[in-house]
Amino acid sequence: MGLFSKKNKGSGDRDIDMMINGVKVDLSNNYKDSALRTLNRLKEMLEEKYAEGKIKQDKYDECRGMIINFEGDLSSFKRTY
Repeated sequence: MGLFSKKNKGSGDRDIDMMINGVKVDLSNNYKDSALRTLNRLKEMLEEKYAEGKIKQDKYDECRGMIINFEGDLSSFKRTY
């Protein structure tokens, strides 16, 4: 990665990006309960920020798509012990 390379900016909102990353980490570590709590907070925060106009429509749609994918992953989640 060079000094002037493009960086993936995510949703454009640091708090939302951190929550999305938290859900990904929890799912990869098989922490369903923690992932579910973080996902619920993410949904609430996303709706609040969208209602306040802090997130644009395209980023909102992108995040909603991620949330739908996370919900699908959680519904098929099975414990391995």
